Amino acid sequence: MACGGNESGNQGSVRDAIVPVQEKLEAVTQEGTASISLKTMDALQTYDKANGRYVFNKNNEVENLTPGTVVLFEGHSLRKIASVSSDGNKTMVTTEFAKLTDYYKELDLSYTAPVNWGDDTAMAGTSVKVGTPIATMIQPMPTLLAAQASQSVELKTKVKGWDIEIKVEPEGDDMKLELVAKKEHLCSIKAEGKISSFESTSEIRISDGQTQHFSYDNRGMSGEMEVKFAAVGLGSEVAMLEIPAKIEKTILVQGIIPVTLRLKANLKIFPEVAVGSSSQVSMKLTYDSNAGFVFDGSRLTPRGAIEGANPEQTGDSNTATPAIAGMGVGVEFPRFEIGIFGELVVPYLLLDNTFSSYLSTGLAGGAPPCHLARLKYKSKAGVTMNFLGVASIHNDYTIFEKEKKWTSEGSYCD
Repeated sequence: MACGGNESGNQGSVRDAIVPVQEKLEAVTQEGTASISLKTMDALQTYDKANGRYVFNKNNEVENLTPGTVVLFEGHSLRKIASVSSDGNKTMVTTEFAKLTDYYKELDLSYTAPVNWGDDTAMAGTSVKVGTPIATMIQPMPTLLAAQASQSVELKTKVKGWDIEIKVEPEGDDMKLELVAKKEHLCSIKAEGKISSFESTSEIRISDGQTQHFSYDNRGMSGEMEVKFAAVGLGSEVAMLEIPAKIEKTILVQGIIPVTLRLKANLKIFPEVAVGSSSQVSMKLTYDSNAGFVFDGSRLTPRGAIEGANPEQTGDSNTATPAIAGMGVGVEFPRFEIGIFGELVVPYLLLDNTFSSYLSTGLAGGAPPCHLARLKYKSKAGVTMNFLGVASIHNDYTIFEKEKKWTSEGSYCD
């Protein structure tokens, strides 16, 4: 849901949403449209996003909606009416998907909003969700054990032999991550990181029912990520572990349009540790970054940069093997999803950190030995613009990509 809270109930938390420090909304609506005020939305009892069904307390404003009308439910959602019916003291509305361009003929919308993790007022508009991930490269998540607080998430679960523990909580003005993954006696991974408060900014311009401009940026974000792992005889099973927990914050533009930021983390494991081999790493990255994109009506261009990046070894990064072995661990944090009116327009805007250690003894074929430790970090964005009336934009974009290598004395690595 765009506004936090339970998807089956009223999203009253929009009243606690982040208020932009700069916002603009100039608009002309299409014919055949209507709006339901934020006050009337207090009458909403339940909403099922999967089938677009609303149940209100009996309400004349809602009962007067007619099929085919594209309706802006203020602070909540944008839908096309399929049917309206009443039953006693309830009004039921069934709806279909509608695009932003179905409602606005002309639109000039922009905002700049501070996302402050340590702001108690802003945190009041934060919700925590724990559930099955959308997709995973391995088997689905089994039973979850989760302890939740209004401002943090703590989760313990098991995924295909991996014991996973994650804790995300505010610490001062930062949002802190602790992620631990263990597989029996074979491997232990610990990731610790944090991101600072930052500025969320976006612009949308629609002219004559066509989206001419759409941009989004996270500005002024500082962060750090340290990963330590040790593996013995783990084998070569590649795993992508999508962590089924997220923290949501809502920005309410002009008291009408909800923009949702969902903060998540994912873990990737790339081992090649045979029996009799071992691999371990301890590395840390600190950085300052801006990340986003701009769509100019015909093409989408990623934009952003990383500054003050400081990759460093914080402990041993060793691999022992009679031949060739290595280990890589990737952490996607922060990983943001951005939605407008509950519709996903940015499936991911992330910083992907990959920490690895590799050793080739050079014994086979007379090749020289190579012992390499490497830290790669890159920012990526995925964008889908169907909600904005642009069906052709749904791609993966690299915003920036860097790496740092360390080689042991006597190594010859190409």
